[in-house]
Amino acid sequence: MRSFHPFWLIASSGCLLAGACSSATIIPTGPSGSGGVSGDAVTINLDAIVTIKTDGRGTTTRPGSDAPPGPNCGNGELTSDEACDDGNTVSGDGCANNCLSVEPGYSCVTPGQACRPVARCGDGLVVFPEQCDDGNKNNGDGCSDGCKIEVGYKCDGSPSVCSHTTCGDSKIEGAEGCDDGNSMPFDGCSSDCQNEPSCKGTSACTSRCGDGIVLGEECDDGNNIDGDGCSSTCKGEQGFKCTQPNLGDKMLVPVVYRDFRYHNPSDFEAGVTGSNDASTGMVKPDLDNEGKPVYTAITGNAIHVESQDTFKKWYRDTSGVNHSTPTKMTLWSNGKDGYVNRYGPNGEQWNTTEIAYYCGNVGEEMLDADGKPIPCTSKYQDTSPTECQQKEANGEEMLKCYIDGNSYKALFIVSKADGNPTFFPVDGDNFTPASERQAAKIPPYYDATASWPFDVDEAGNKRLHNFSFTSEVRYWFKYEAGKSYVLDFTGDDDVWVFVNKKLAVDIGGIHTPVNGKLVLNSSGGGSVTVTPTAGSACTTTNKITTCTGTTKTVSLGISNNGVYEIAVFQAERQTEGSSYKLTLSGFSAAPSDCQPVCGDGILAIGEECDDGPNNGNSAYGGCSATCTLGTFCGDGVTQADQGEMCDDGGNNGLPGYCPSGCRNLIPIP
Repeated sequence: MRSFHPFWLIASSGCLLAGACSSATIIPTGPSGSGGVSGDAVTINLDAIVTIKTDGRGTTTRPGSDAPPGPNCGNGELTSDEACDDGNTVSGDGCANNCLSVEPGYSCVTPGQACRPVARCGDGLVVFPEQCDDGNKNNGDGCSDGCKIEVGYKCDGSPSVCSHTTCGDSKIEGAEGCDDGNSMPFDGCSSDCQNEPSCKGTSACTSRCGDGIVLGEECDDGNNIDGDGCSSTCKGEQGFKCTQPNLGDKMLVPVVYRDFRYHNPSDFEAGVTGSNDASTGMVKPDLDNEGKPVYTAITGNAIHVESQDTFKKWYRDTSGVNHSTPTKMTLWSNGKDGYVNRYGPNGEQWNTTEIAYYCGNVGEEMLDADGKPIPCTSKYQDTSPTECQQKEANGEEMLKCYIDGNSYKALFIVSKADGNPTFFPVDGDNFTPASERQAAKIPPYYDATASWPFDVDEAGNKRLHNFSFTSEVRYWFKYEAGKSYVLDFTGDDDVWVFVNKKLAVDIGGIHTPVNGKLVLNSSGGGSVTVTPTAGSACTTTNKITTCTGTTKTVSLGISNNGVYEIAVFQAERQTEGSSYKLTLSGFSAAPSDCQPVCGDGILAIGEECDDGPNNGNSAYGGCSATCTLGTFCGDGVTQADQGEMCDDGGNNGLPGYCPSGCRNLIPIP
């Protein structure tokens, strides 16, 4: 609630106090209503406005005064003409040098004792150690619920006004750790302008502070911002404890999608059908000096590449030929120390289904307690069980029930599968015209009937998708010998996986989904198993398909404690199917997580207060055991029993609001 107190003392200052102010004047008050107290008392008024800096993170406008201190300022006793008195006449410690104002970011409760630094995130007042404070505790608006600047934003002023930064404008702003003049990843600076490891040359990658990989550093929280526990030079900061946690329920990997038009180049939509096996040997065993695969120019099988020149365009931005979209791919925890992409936007798995063709007749249903018919039931089911009953008895889950003619049918979930059988990440790219969109089919790997059904919407209409695209995923990891690392991929069409710039998984060519599994060993290499999901290598018994694969060893030249890059290159070149399943196990090390240490006496971001061993005080102005504030001057609630006359929260000390000390200042006669 806004309260107008034009004739009271209004405090000024900040953690880094700057600026000059006018002299104070004495204003008589009384029944005329020019003040806030009764009788013929007078109050001290500050009428000049100055601009001050708050902790170097912006400026704020607050009234102030260079009036001399009262006769008792600095004696450690609070008198009626003082907002505070900490026993000295020095500014910058919470109580101004003239005792006329409590400085922003402090609570001065007990006269004669030092003022305590406080920070209430969400009050709109930017004080140390906050990076921002926009007056709320909402994520996604630039200033997080912990008053940290969010990636992609910059925040200025108090209260903070946050706006999007422009990654690629060559200006490092806000939460950016770098800006190399473009918004493409994989060049040392990510698509959201955060540092990436440098993987140039033929040796291991060089980890850099801010890339989220802890190597020879005290910490690395994935940014280069001071004050959040891990400094801009990746050293731990006082008041925090940094650990390397598990990633949680998901991880994000950077990816670039490139959209191509139909048959341009002719490598796409070559008219290949009936190919179930990979065409190996299409690319050289090492990436080139730009980190891209190189076509060997072999032909035959289901390769269908026009030339080395057209192949170069698959993973390079080429005006008029493709359009690139840098983004992040979400991999979801599979509960087995692995992370995998999934069909649903919130990690929902794909439902492999089958139809129950008879679940009763319309008009002959079982009835519920209100006498209403229950769909997909039959009043005769006790003596003549329907397919629905039989499937439910087998533990299958009904996905939907529908009417077909005069009878009920139902769709049941047979199993749930990871990956995405309708992988069309460039459906939203208008580079390819709508006239080229085509219907897609679900491969047998994701369909119990193995009939290649069309992907349809709820009304049974075929969904149209944007085929002809490539994807380029890169991810960095610290290799520790003896630890388990597994990369598992199933999809179509071409897929090549490189580790340390060396070819590890080779499942090129146009084909139905093929699986490639890489298991790293402790000697710098690994084993790779490639298995088709259809064709002569597969047999099906009782709806269960088993396929035989081939295994070989690969040498990757990786060494203990080195940082290496995984690069996954994929191409979708032939209608009518597009599937993609990438599983990373063991590679998922999270950046440092730095949390404030409540009770160490150091106010850190994420805490409202920290009185060290004195935490747990529930009295006015006290600090709780969890480093949160209870009642105090600045909480927005007037505590009359504590001598407060007003309290406008973070607005205390602003023009027209409550003074910084939450009370009138009355001069001593």
